[in-house]
Amino acid sequence: MNKRLLILAGGMSSRMKKAAENIQLDQQLIQQADTLTKGMIQVGSAGQSLIDYQLKNAQDAGFNEVLLLLHPEDALTQEYYESAATQQKYAGLSFRYARQFIPADRQKPAGTADAVLQALQQTPDWQIGRLVICNSDNLYSIEALNVLWNSEKPNALISYDREALRFAPERIQAFAVIRNDEEGNLIDIHEKPSKEEIDSILEKTGRVGVSMNLFVVEAEKILPCLETTPYHATRNEKELPTAINKLATIEKVAVFPLSENVPDLTNKQDILTVQNYLKAHYSSLN
Repeated sequence: MNKRLLILAGGMSSRMKKAAENIQLDQQLIQQADTLTKGMIQVGSAGQSLIDYQLKNAQDAGFNEVLLLLHPEDALTQEYYESAATQQKYAGLSFRYARQFIPADRQKPAGTADAVLQALQQTPDWQIGRLVICNSDNLYSIEALNVLWNSEKPNALISYDREALRFAPERIQAFAVIRNDEEGNLIDIHEKPSKEEIDSILEKTGRVGVSMNLFVVEAEKILPCLETTPYHATRNEKELPTAINKLATIEKVAVFPLSENVPDLTNKQDILTVQNYLKAHYSSLN
């Protein structure tokens, strides 16, 4: 079976493009943050993007197919990885590309569930079999990729211990909480839990697991869920966690706890943090 990884890189990066004061960033990086998709900002000391590092982890985890879902106006990413493939920079990985086209009545993409749906619709041979889905602005470990792919249950997700993520408290509090039953199957990905709900989870399990949008799914099972995912009442986007919750009502979705940091590029302040992480953990790539 081919080991497939879908990387979602079609967002508008609106929070990254906001002005940032008192930040010591190279002007070239600021320009990239204002113009490129987050995963293509050159955070590596030799100019590598965060997607480059994710592809290295995918290689090491034995993946052999990558599908990059891009914004329709992204003129850089596909050309960059077509060139990298020609130069055999990612030996063993084959690349596919899809675009998240924007509906005529919208000014920005319709969300991550729509992104996955469009990627699969544009790549028919991926509509059967398993695939891992991840963001382009996070860096997921080899261990996390292996845990998901090796799951005995075909559908699964990682529940990250929120205390190990090393994010500011206000960011941690915004993450959706993963609730699972005693057998380790997903109940739901619960958005904006109350303090009482958090306290109850801590008392019962000793940890709070959050979603960082890393999933493995059977394509033929998730497709109907993606097609029927509604728009979020506030954000007006079709969100992948909603589709995963729908999947959990018809199929068992395994939940795997993991305690590790997940580098994240949300705003310009994150660039320095990610650069330091990469220097400490990926010296062979720098």
